[in-house]
Amino acid sequence: MILQNKDKKTWKELQLNPKGLTNDTFSDLQFPGGTFFIDKSTNFLINKSTGVLVNERDLNKFINAHPIFLFTSTLRGSGASIQDIFDLLDYDVNNGPMLGQCNMSFDSPIRIGQKYKIDGKIISLNEKDSKKLGKIKILDFILSLFDESQSQIASVNYVWILPVKDF
Repeated sequence: MILQNKDKKTWKELQLNPKGLTNDTFSDLQFPGGTFFIDKSTNFLINKSTGVLVNERDLNKFINAHPIFLFTSTLRGSGASIQDIFDLLDYDVNNGPMLGQCNMSFDSPIRIGQKYKIDGKIISLNEKDSKKLGKIKILDFILSLFDESQSQIASVNYVWILPVKDF
């Protein structure tokens, strides 16, 4: 049983006034969530763009989607874009955010022609001093893909490095 802190605000509540929030505010913050559908024609285009040499007729025999859909579908279906995340953190993208890690884990293949539910949460937002970058924040979050039976299909853990400029 998961107990939630009643004082913990939701993503939507924090969006109303993201200024001056502490890093701890974001720990265990749930993404809004959403859905994503993978169709055959988009799967064909993804395969083509990644250099998979198949023709459209052969690709239509596939039942599994290209694995890169885990990266794209979770971000697009999470209910928050990367810019939305930065806005929530009151982070200026002109400081040069960097994707530090992207670790994907598959419990089963992603299927074509299925609608998936995406849920996720921010694990942590920590501040530290970097010898090369100066003051930085490290944003760690996970997004997971679920099928219609609510079974987890896959997840992706993102770690972003957010340089902080003091003016």
